[in-house]
Amino acid sequence: MPPKFKFTKEEIIESAFTIVRCKGWNALSTRSLAAELGTSSRPIYSFFNSIKELEEEIVKKAVDSLHAYMILKRTGNPWHDHGIGYVLFAMEEKSLFRSITDEAHITLFKKYGDAIWDALTESLSNYAPFQGLTSDQIYRIQMHRWLFAHGLAFSASNPPPETWTPDNIVAVMQSGSQAIYTGLLDQFRSST
Repeated sequence: MPPKFKFTKEEIIESAFTIVRCKGWNALSTRSLAAELGTSSRPIYSFFNSIKELEEEIVKKAVDSLHAYMILKRTGNPWHDHGIGYVLFAMEEKSLFRSITDEAHITLFKKYGDAIWDALTESLSNYAPFQGLTSDQIYRIQMHRWLFAHGLAFSASNPPPETWTPDNIVAVMQSGSQAIYTGLLDQFRSST
């Protein structure tokens, strides 16, 4: 009969997530996680074959947190709110944002981030400014804005002191989103 452990898989994921959230990937090891849980590393390996398997669960949980930031209503404009949430997540969850977008984890971020992209795109199916546009045009607008938001997110997660506040992130994201939308809309109209 296999031994019973006093921790669940979810508790191990939560503890590992907290370590990465506070200190980044470099702080996560089976030893640091076991210390956090007050146990040996044996329960960890009972639920995960490798630390990479655990890292995937952490990325998945982080992407879920990012999604929650992105769907929070802030301005009344859901498309702007998505971008603002992305940047605020990077600013407020610096270690977590850097951890899920680093070279070693970017593939997992894309894997789980694609589900966010699809959900957010679906949530904008009745978004008035996108009405009358083709799916390709909407994709181009969203892609340009995502590139803008991602750059702003990196800046907000690594800022010089007192560079970014939530208020100026909202203002920059709103004006940048509008500029991208208007510029590409003009381009679409001139090419028809």
